Amino acid sequence: MDEFSSASLTEASSEELRATLADLTERLAAERVPEEERHYGRLFRLPAAGQATTPWYEVLESTPPDSLTGRSVFGPFFLGGRGAAHGGSIPLLFDELFGWLANAEGMPASRTAYLNTRYLSVVRIGVELTFSAWTERAEGRKRFLRAELRDGPTLCAEAESLFVTLRPGQA
Repeated sequence: MDEFSSASLTEASSEELRATLADLTERLAAERVPEEERHYGRLFRLPAAGQATTPWYEVLESTPPDSLTGRSVFGPFFLGGRGAAHGGSIPLLFDELFGWLANAEGMPASRTAYLNTRYLSVVRIGVELTFSAWTERAEGRKRFLRAELRDGPTLCAEAESLFVTLRPGQA
């Protein structure tokens, strides 16, 4: 994704890539499985759990459902302009981290009810950042979560979120 978003393709390169992607799409379609059997987003040994559409992140320490810390890099795919990450990609990272906590093994399935993000400093592209996320409190079916994203000592963004446990029969 980073290389694609950073390229300026010639017409010939574009056509060759289109043909290659069409072939890959057809091959992948033959391997389609139900959601519960998919690996995408569930390969926790890989950065970003193996997802291509999430900013690169790696969890370094975790005590789910209480807290986790790690590092992240927003690659060129997430460029919003002038060397800064697109503002919409930052809550995407936070929601991934909150999902790790709220849906940790042994926890009942839950969904994001809200996610508020405060932008405090530019999130630079290609720079290693650190994050921390934690459960602030739980009240019945509600889990209140918080997170921070830092560039060295600089607090770039912080977020708060509410996750709500699903009722029986909800998806």
